[in-house]
Amino acid sequence: MNANTVLGILGSGQLSRMTALAAHDLGIKTHILCNEPQDNISPASQVANFTTKSDFNNLHKILDFIDQCDYITLENEFIDQEILQAIEMAKPGKLYPSAETFKYIADKITEKNTFANAGIKVCPYQEVKTKEDVLSFIKAHGLPVVMKSAKGGYDGYGNVTIKTEDMIDEALVKLKGLKLVEAFVPYKKEIAIMAARNESGTVYYPIAETIQENHICHYVAIPADMTAQVEAKIKEYTEKALTAIQARGLYAFEFFLTNNDEVYLNESAPRPHNSGHYSMNACITSQFHNHVRSVMGLPLGETTLTTKYAVMLNLLGTKNQITQLEPIEEFLKVKNGHLHLYGKTNSKPGRKMGHFTICGNNKDEIFSQAKKLKEIYSL
Repeated sequence: MNANTVLGILGSGQLSRMTALAAHDLGIKTHILCNEPQDNISPASQVANFTTKSDFNNLHKILDFIDQCDYITLENEFIDQEILQAIEMAKPGKLYPSAETFKYIADKITEKNTFANAGIKVCPYQEVKTKEDVLSFIKAHGLPVVMKSAKGGYDGYGNVTIKTEDMIDEALVKLKGLKLVEAFVPYKKEIAIMAARNESGTVYYPIAETIQENHICHYVAIPADMTAQVEAKIKEYTEKALTAIQARGLYAFEFFLTNNDEVYLNESAPRPHNSGHYSMNACITSQFHNHVRSVMGLPLGETTLTTKYAVMLNLLGTKNQITQLEPIEEFLKVKNGHLHLYGKTNSKPGRKMGHFTICGNNKDEIFSQAKKLKEIYSL
């Protein structure tokens, strides 16, 4: 690695932006492949050294892009497997996570098969081709059930909770492409862990509790309150999952924790993740720095908390407008508060526009501060 080393990132949103900023700390240049409209400055393009405009299906343009990069990574898992394999053939050993890894998690059905075969507990599930598939699954597992698109779902998009059989037909029309249905597992908490892995080893971040509203994460609290046995089970499942997918890079794993402390692996993400943003201000090494280190084969950084507790508040758009956080002064007054805005020009309801992390020694106090800010801001 030298001053001319270039990390290419497929994608140009906030995850790519924060990865690029971390790379710059290490003296690494970044080149972004951006599929945003030509007249819109993407979050990552504002901070990257170079930007190439292209959609993710233009193989000729992508191959030209990777010729200008020494290492390649990505900010989401929605790129076609054929494109990833073409990148790996053209520049072997430079794409991480690798195309081989993506074969194991190519869609939610394949992902669940991979993890179940690795001895990891997952929610009961079944591929859906017809209404009769859903009815037979309901007969076996009861209502409610959750029907999901096997590819492309995020932040509440791509899934429907079916509470009555009358809802099946509408769900089959709404959800496009390959589909699956899952049993609803009653849980007391949703929890998540980040892990980075390469030749130098594996590091785990503190386990976080994610607090959702309408399938969108609003808060992340660290560390999650759980028994030592539950923590050990989560790390066991995470290690099995990393091994099963031949992981190199940074990964998020999301779990359900039931009232009797059973742990179910819900989903994975082969990239930086919303549940790990707190690490930018609450850990020795942020998830974004370890993303860069892991894909480039560098020694991984220590992940220990530098604070007793942290609470992260996702800043979601509240209206359709030019981006403006109000009252920004209330955020900037918070002791041990850290504001991160993503540089998105336009806001719309529910869009992730930034996050705010508060660190401290009193969990209830910093959570109360976060809740008060959530009640008063507009964006």
